[in-house]
Amino acid sequence: MPARATKVQFYLPCTQAQFDRLPTRLDDYNSWQSSETELKPYTGRYHWVLQTYLHLRAAGEAVELLRELPSEGVVLAHIETLSYELRPSSDLLVVPLLVDKDIPLPYAPLHITHNPVQRLPLVMRSRYMPPWPQIGLIPRATDRGDRFETVSFLGFPENLHPSLAGASFAQQLRTLGLTLHIADPSRWHDFSEVDAVLAVRNFGRDAPHLTKPALKLYNAWLAGVPAVIGHETACRAEGKPGEDYVEATDEIQVHRALERLATDLAFRRQVVAGGLARMTRRDTESLRLKWSSLIRNELLPLHDRWRNDRAYRAGFTLAGQVRERLLWRRPGWFIEDRRPST
Repeated sequence: MPARATKVQFYLPCTQAQFDRLPTRLDDYNSWQSSETELKPYTGRYHWVLQTYLHLRAAGEAVELLRELPSEGVVLAHIETLSYELRPSSDLLVVPLLVDKDIPLPYAPLHITHNPVQRLPLVMRSRYMPPWPQIGLIPRATDRGDRFETVSFLGFPENLHPSLAGASFAQQLRTLGLTLHIADPSRWHDFSEVDAVLAVRNFGRDAPHLTKPALKLYNAWLAGVPAVIGHETACRAEGKPGEDYVEATDEIQVHRALERLATDLAFRRQVVAGGLARMTRRDTESLRLKWSSLIRNELLPLHDRWRNDRAYRAGFTLAGQVRERLLWRRPGWFIEDRRPST
């Protein structure tokens, strides 16, 4: 009898009613995201898993979506949905998506990260997978031409730095002929009336944001809009400040960046063109192929070894016992790649 094919599954814990409302097509994702209220504020953990499942399904991959943790096969899940003490059986390979969190799962043989410079401690393995571009993204309207009037902050209002939310900064923008618009989450995919993106999480260079992806930069590139972004490791690894986006680490630099974009048309066009060139190598089809390769060339062989190599599994379990005691005490062991800044 031929061996059973290993299942590749995506795990999203929720009620049956919530599961029944999940979109089954990429075209339905934005309407679900804007109408779903019961899962908020936890929809973030769904995006990475659900979008990957939908993309792979659209690409013809034999993947499944489950609301209960399976007992066998390969399962991918957001790190928040997995118990820290989880010890997978010999039939189950658990692959956490380590997004927005800095402590991995002690007994997971492999993690997926979304920041290319994030490294795991204690000899733990990880693979970097770029984020999916915003589903249903609407690029900047071509009839806006060289107009430069609307700066959009695509985030929750409370995450906008106080100095950028006050009357003083608004007045500075007015002197440049600009208006700051804080977009509603249901419109984060719509760049049609946006002339620049402001995405500064914090000032300074001390916070490396090792758990954050370069998603806002990707979306700005794809939309054909220049982005002003803080000092972030993922953005610096994926792009080049001053060429395909503008970096700003304090209020003065934010103002100068927007002033240059407003007054230097050649520079603004260069930034936009640089971003569009980057995205030609990061399109949806390329990322689907990257995920398919990961499944076939790494996850399925790793599951086979996990299931059949008792010595490997025993050694990993012993290492997991040590990690379980240490990781939650020492999250600072997550280190940034020490490549020179550009």
